[in-house]
Amino acid sequence: MSKTENERNRLQDEFDQIQSEGGDFDLSKHLARPEDLPDLGEIEIYDYDSDLTVASQQSMEVLESLVDLYLSDIPQLKEHPYIKNKMKEDAMVYAETIFLTKMTRKNFLSQLRQVDNGDNSARMHEVVNQTIGQIRENAKFLSTQRTDLEKFYKNLRKDLGFNEIENPDLNKSLNEESTEEGVSNPNGDIMDNRKLNDMIKMAMLSKDKDSGKS
Repeated sequence: MSKTENERNRLQDEFDQIQSEGGDFDLSKHLARPEDLPDLGEIEIYDYDSDLTVASQQSMEVLESLVDLYLSDIPQLKEHPYIKNKMKEDAMVYAETIFLTKMTRKNFLSQLRQVDNGDNSARMHEVVNQTIGQIRENAKFLSTQRTDLEKFYKNLRKDLGFNEIENPDLNKSLNEESTEEGVSNPNGDIMDNRKLNDMIKMAMLSKDKDSGKS
């Protein structure tokens, strides 16, 4: 018998011996029973898609109310393709900010629960403090973003030659002067779609030029 066969037979004998010795071994006696385990509660899978949908709806409501606030008395400008596209793009960016704010808050609550469950390490407290700072930054960024959007539409009115929205009498006058063919500016001139397009284009170019100087 060759050396290889001898080694194979030896290993087989050892395996058979282990099998025979462990035949009476009951693994179930060494496993924890369900009643011995702590009640972990019902595991819930978080619905991120639902949160994204809610954030998008909230964002669109904010943008629609903002545009309505500054452009409701200029319906032709409010329905301009550039304004409608910009509103959608701004809503997408604003929705992302709202969603990230919610996720940071969710993460923060999870960290606090870990601390409540006994994780009081220095590293854990450092993470909690970092998350608190991030929450503050998110709130600041969300407020700044909303303020920038308000400034855009306020300055757009000014750049296109329309009155401030704080004067209700002039707003009423503008609404009365609006026609199906165009919309009147404060000087009483009727602007058709082409003239309105040109004014928006000039206002945007002026803003880009001012940004380049600063």
